[in-house]
Amino acid sequence: MTNFQISLPESMKAFVDEQVAKGGYGSVSEYLQELIFQDQHRKGQVNDEQFEVVADQLVEEFVMCIGANLPVLSDYAVTRESIYEDHP
Repeated sequence: MTNFQISLPESMKAFVDEQVAKGGYGSVSEYLQELIFQDQHRKGQVNDEQFEVVADQLVEEFVMCIGANLPVLSDYAVTRESIYEDHP
């Protein structure tokens, strides 16, 4: 990875710090990486390989924050058929 320094007004730094804390990010870098990725995605500049890398990173971060002991849902559990079928 490459590092670079940015300058922010104090009000923006406070906002970023608040988003990091509220959003469960591990660092300001993680928050900014996600913002940049979202902008790339919105502009159609993310290819499938980049998307998979970022998705894998988000899953890893989620597991670190929430824990790895959560039950895993089957593929059927999250399909359209399962969601829209009648459940007693």
